[in-house]
Amino acid sequence: MITREDFGIFGMTTAISGFLAIFMDVGLSQATIQRAEINHRQISTLFWINVALGAFIAGIFALGAPAIAVFFGQPALATIIPVLALSFLFGGLGLQHVALLTRNMRFPLLAGVEIFSMFSGVIVAVVMARLGMGYWSLVGMALAPAIAKTLAAWVALRWTPGLPSRGTGVKGMLKFGGDVLGFNIVNYFSRQADTILVAKYCGAAPMAAYEKAYSLLLMPVGQINGPLGAVTIPALSRLQEDLGRYRRYYLNAILLVCALSMPVIAGITLFADQIVLVWLGPDWATSADLFRLLALAALLGGISNPSGWLLISLGLTKRYRMLGIVNSAIIVAAFVIGLIYGPKEAGQWGSMRGVAIGYSVAMLLNFVPYWAWALKGTPVSLSSVLKTMLTPTLACLPAVAAAWWVKSMAQGRIDDWPWILAAMITFGVIYAVVLLFGFKKLDFFRRIAGEFRSR
Repeated sequence: MITREDFGIFGMTTAISGFLAIFMDVGLSQATIQRAEINHRQISTLFWINVALGAFIAGIFALGAPAIAVFFGQPALATIIPVLALSFLFGGLGLQHVALLTRNMRFPLLAGVEIFSMFSGVIVAVVMARLGMGYWSLVGMALAPAIAKTLAAWVALRWTPGLPSRGTGVKGMLKFGGDVLGFNIVNYFSRQADTILVAKYCGAAPMAAYEKAYSLLLMPVGQINGPLGAVTIPALSRLQEDLGRYRRYYLNAILLVCALSMPVIAGITLFADQIVLVWLGPDWATSADLFRLLALAALLGGISNPSGWLLISLGLTKRYRMLGIVNSAIIVAAFVIGLIYGPKEAGQWGSMRGVAIGYSVAMLLNFVPYWAWALKGTPVSLSSVLKTMLTPTLACLPAVAAAWWVKSMAQGRIDDWPWILAAMITFGVIYAVVLLFGFKKLDFFRRIAGEFRSR
């Protein structure tokens, strides 16, 4: 119902709006979660800081719409952006409510808030798309969840902020938040620099193909890391005095992230053609190639995300910020090199593939140094982390090999569904058997399942 060009035009706005959204929080949500003790006056002051920042950023975004439209060469952005700016107004009103729900580990309520907000966005987008509203449908899908999430958070947590006040002791929390903000800024810039470069130098259609491939790859990883991070950070923050339990809990969290993320990314890469065909349609076939080129970057980025959980929970936010700066510089340099030296025979599409290749290569070369720096002087050793990651990696290898062999029976036909489904089942069964019985992780996952049932 929506053209690839419409997705491309809207994607140009998300690169800017997502960056500005970082400043609305300035790390204060994490400060609320990590703080050992916090009172009503402090939270109220942080609430009004978030509201003021939300209003300020909405104004900046709306006023900058004409300049952004000129930069991308898309006049439609001048009208889209002022409407999107409203999401910052509503978002600032709910940040501290969500942070308090996370701090208090009210995860069923958090899940309800998230599901309600996402469901609202999907319904609004589908209705608008059926009415033929094109890229405005995507605007609705971005704005509706911001409104719905804030309303749901206020209903879920019956906390009413007081007036802001001086002398509440939030200065240390602002410094903590500032370090988290510093990491988020450079990290977001590095994650969006490829999209901006592709949009600027390759055009709307290649940009849409690139953005769709990357977002579909990151979606399952985000659905794994998001909830686990929300659980792990407050739990680790309360285990700082018991280093033995802290270490075990953290390594178990990494095992869970890797055990879920690795087969998902491997499966998406192996069945990229089929996923694109079913999820996006035959007109988006180019995204399947990009899936494969970006898969390594998505995987390594996803399983590196827990390094931040450790640094935040230990209060090592200065190192967290510096890690982000160095890592982002490496990634952006890789984007530029890939854009310049990408395959020239394919024109703009070749430059886009060069960006994807540069991203994956940079993430691979930087993976071990990144973790070594993050873990230095902490209760967790680099060798223990790499050993934990090795288990699901080895479990994936025979599963991929067997599924590849079964898939080859389709003789290159991407819609030969009996063989494709057989390959998918083969992949899942072999991975589960090797991981659960070969590496004896069945009891570990039974304990995890028991925790879910108990809650």
